[in-house]
Amino acid sequence: LVAERDASAAKYSELETEKTSLKAELQDRIKSLQLDVDTSRDNLTQMETILANAESQSAALKAEMERHIDGLKTELDASHAKSIDLESSLAAEREASAAKYSELEAEKTSIEAELQDRIESHNAEVESMRENLTNIETKLADAESQSVALKAEME
Repeated sequence: LVAERDASAAKYSELETEKTSLKAELQDRIKSLQLDVDTSRDNLTQMETILANAESQSAALKAEMERHIDGLKTELDASHAKSIDLESSLAAEREASAAKYSELEAEKTSIEAELQDRIESHNAEVESMRENLTNIETKLADAESQSVALKAEME
């Protein structure tokens, strides 16, 4: 019975040693896993920080791009408005030029008509003067002829 008890005590002691060894190994594994968890947690925190920074930079870049796009839209709108103003101004100038051209054409036509009337009136006066001159020449010729006849008669 004593031998059995000693064998049981030895077995118990062996099991206690194995239990202590397994506990120590389990503690080592737990510590190792805790380190892995801590490292993973640190990595996750770093990744979250990097992601937050990237999101912040992305938001800033998006805001900057939107401002740039808004600026371009404003420039485009201003350019479009200026183009419309220039087109309107050009159309008004064309209309004014066309009106001035029509006015000058009417004035030219009026001057041409007046000039034609003056030419015709002058031509009529010249013709009348020619007729008068012809009449005077005829009367002069008649007077000379009468003067020659009177002279001949007086002699």
